[in-house]
Amino acid sequence: MSKSKRLIELMIRMNTKRKFTVGELAEEFQVSKRTILRDLQELSEAGLPLYSEVGANGGYQILKERTLPPISFSEDEAVAMFFAIKSLQYYSSLPFQSESISALAKFYHYLPHEVKEQINELRNRITFWVPHHEQPAPFLNELVQHAVKQQVVMIEYESKARDTEREIQPIGVYSMNGLWYCPAYCFQEEEIRLFRVDRIKGLYSTDKQKPRKEITKYTIQQFLKGDGQEGELLPFVVQLTRGGVKRCESDVWLSKTLTVHEDGTGRIDAKIRHSFISWAALFFLSCGPDAVVEQPEILVQEIKEKLEQMVYNYQNRCHS
Repeated sequence: MSKSKRLIELMIRMNTKRKFTVGELAEEFQVSKRTILRDLQELSEAGLPLYSEVGANGGYQILKERTLPPISFSEDEAVAMFFAIKSLQYYSSLPFQSESISALAKFYHYLPHEVKEQINELRNRITFWVPHHEQPAPFLNELVQHAVKQQVVMIEYESKARDTEREIQPIGVYSMNGLWYCPAYCFQEEEIRLFRVDRIKGLYSTDKQKPRKEITKYTIQQFLKGDGQEGELLPFVVQLTRGGVKRCESDVWLSKTLTVHEDGTGRIDAKIRHSFISWAALFFLSCGPDAVVEQPEILVQEIKEKLEQMVYNYQNRCHS
């Protein structure tokens, strides 16, 4: 086995072992202990985070952050990988923000000069723009971790009406229009609710874990598609003028539920979650006469209440 191949194999083996000795590696690779020591020194100088312990029970181990073996990319693959990571640049909060920046810096540093020039030119021609929001989401990482482990946590949540404390079991997180959202089972409301991550002002592990709800197999993709949890979905019907169709076509979710007629008018006939009602009310209010919501009744009522409040506000302004 050549030295370069041995170093790669050695890195892979060490990443799969909890702890190892020079003697074990020497026997496994059929080389001398001195050769293994030189290899370990070379890998350590290359950045592999090795830790050694002396004594009868001593040996080597890789620190918590494991290093992956080298991977070969074609030029087109390298450009694609660069822009895949670069597409996250407009998010003010990311689950792995510092790691993304570090990975991008390392990746770019080791690219050939010609590929760097190609990327630099493409950066002036391509971007993945996401509306930038200044609201930080400091508990994004924690929510992801608790969602993976399906743990119940206590949050302090800032809603429009008041601040509340809730015990939730996160399903996962997703981003839309530059904001992060967390669907979760809320033990106070006894149903799945949608929370904006930037409105979570505190997050704590509860002293006494509530029994987990049977949603551990319910994925974030199923939530977004509306699969499962059918009891939470409401009939959603909207009539649209040509202008209303254009407005709905600009929204990713609404465009998927849209039926366009030959004359350019359209109709939405789908399902909507209770947690989306407030968002939908504001959206269709902004459409003015180009959209008429027929169902659900709770959405119709919320639109009417907002209209009445607007009329009241402007009437008072005129008489003041």
